[in-house]
Amino acid sequence: MTRSFEEFAKTKPLIDYLIAISTLDVLSISWKNRFKIISLIVSHYFYITFMYNNIRSSISSQINLNFMWTFLIFLVLSDYIAIMILNIFKRKKFHVLMQNIRELFEEEEGDEDLGGILNGHLMYNLRFFNFLQCWELRLGFVLITLAGLNFRLDHDFGLIIEIPFIVSDNTLWLECQYVLQTTFGAAAAYNMISINLGISFLGLSIIAEFNILTDYMKLVNEKIKTDPKFLSKIIKRHCSVIENVNLLNDIISESSFMQIFANCVIFLFGFSFLMKSSYSFANYMILVAGLMLSVHVCVLGHFIRKKADKLSDTLYLNNWYELSLVDQKTFMIILGMAQRGYGLKAAGMYDVTLYTLVQISNIGFSYCAILYSLCL
Repeated sequence: MTRSFEEFAKTKPLIDYLIAISTLDVLSISWKNRFKIISLIVSHYFYITFMYNNIRSSISSQINLNFMWTFLIFLVLSDYIAIMILNIFKRKKFHVLMQNIRELFEEEEGDEDLGGILNGHLMYNLRFFNFLQCWELRLGFVLITLAGLNFRLDHDFGLIIEIPFIVSDNTLWLECQYVLQTTFGAAAAYNMISINLGISFLGLSIIAEFNILTDYMKLVNEKIKTDPKFLSKIIKRHCSVIENVNLLNDIISESSFMQIFANCVIFLFGFSFLMKSSYSFANYMILVAGLMLSVHVCVLGHFIRKKADKLSDTLYLNNWYELSLVDQKTFMIILGMAQRGYGLKAAGMYDVTLYTLVQISNIGFSYCAILYSLCL
């Protein structure tokens, strides 16, 4: 058993839990995690119901900053609930991709150089994922805590939930509502971060596989002398990479479009709030929170496309003309496969890259500037 697989075995329960949240697959995990997911679902139900009550009562009286914040959070939470429901129908693809990743970690190379490349990239993948998981949860906790305090202290924000059947001016009851609102918000943020982290692990594993394939290709001229089947090994690994990219693309095609749409709406609201009151810290928080919605998938899509484009360059820079005629023909097949563009697409139409994220922010700012100038 390799060291990378030992580390993967330690991390796998967490990954299974993150994917179970994304797909609402409560039957494939432990009772403890099953209870956590059910509790999150119940929490989301009450949170979205209480926000809907606030929206319904506010829209009939007046539309103010509190209404806008309630509507925005309601929209984002609804977006992620829709993503989870959508992922229910993609459980099989999640499991197939996870099985492919497990096989990658289980793989053992007899060659010392190739084994070092394989384990090195996989270990780096796990370390980076653990770092990302740790610090993103901390950032989310800090943002939710600051948001809870801001909503409590700033009367322009106030309560974004309205609990029916209980009407009381009691100070203790009012404070309990603020605590309950922050708790609901923390549960929603935890759920969103967990879904993003599950997708991040799948994407990081594919990027690691691209790095492994690229380093293997750099050793073609050297290894083919000692291993005549080395090109066949590269073809097999290349086909595996393509299969995993297509699986990830199928998994996030619709959900990434929904995240990007929600991100665009958040930027539109965020820039509008900033133009109205640039001194408010909460308005800056909304831009950070909006960035966290789709930055994962955009960064993954950007690097996957870059790694795919790099494959053909790496292959062509090898001294392939020194190979035998039979190996040159095989090499041309690999080169033809590598020259095809691979990447992630939202709804099968829009490239998911960092450039997409920049475009979204530009669109949000542009529309906001137009609306703001018309209102002056």
